[in-house]
Amino acid sequence: MSEHAVSGAIPLRAVIFDLFHTLVDMRHAPPETSTSHVLGIPQEIWNQKVMEESPHHALGTEVDPVESVRKIAHAIDPTIPMERILAAVESRPVRFRAALVQVSPAILEMVGRLRELGLKTGLISNAGLDEIAYWPESPLAPLFDTALFSCQEKLMKPDPQIYLRAAQNLGVPAEACLFVGDGGSREHAGARGAGMHTVLLLSILNEIYPELAASRTRDTDWVAESLAEFERLVERLVSEGLPLKAPG
Repeated sequence: MSEHAVSGAIPLRAVIFDLFHTLVDMRHAPPETSTSHVLGIPQEIWNQKVMEESPHHALGTEVDPVESVRKIAHAIDPTIPMERILAAVESRPVRFRAALVQVSPAILEMVGRLRELGLKTGLISNAGLDEIAYWPESPLAPLFDTALFSCQEKLMKPDPQIYLRAAQNLGVPAEACLFVGDGGSREHAGARGAGMHTVLLLSILNEIYPELAASRTRDTDWVAESLAEFERLVERLVSEGLPLKAPG
């Protein structure tokens, strides 16, 4: 008798990822193009706004890059002059191109292996137009069956509707999907609200922001500290299926 028959498990059919700090990071970007550097804002304060406070994260439904940066910057310091904001806006596409184009080979291999296992792959990112201008050039782009960006969808994580839209695009029920992210923007809560199982993947955060990684709430179905741990988890779930009841 199969494990599926014993447990009543749901077959895993798709894996949907967050983008920044889950699949790509900013270490390849020239330091002088850092938005916080150009604005004259401490890096940790800027990071807190864009990574932790979801209403400010790229103001993901804001299509005007100038207004997006201005709102975030002025939420931190309303005295920042417009010429500095315009300079920061000009630097951002170049900065994000570096992250999107210079993707770790280990990440590319991991996504490729998921597809070899017969899984569909999706992407959901809270991102502004300036952050994804070079997405078509990314080696990740052809590896995804659907990619949803909040600035285009007019929806942001953690709204369950953006997760449901991704599942619909993949032609897969939400309950057969695994959502994987670094935990920003309350993204896992939104995924679970849509009926998906969730994984906190910390491989990149552990390398670049270990204190932030340590502070992440471990309220997901599974936690993977490394890519190898995540791949072992997916292989097991492909074999055994997703549990009808979230593990706890």
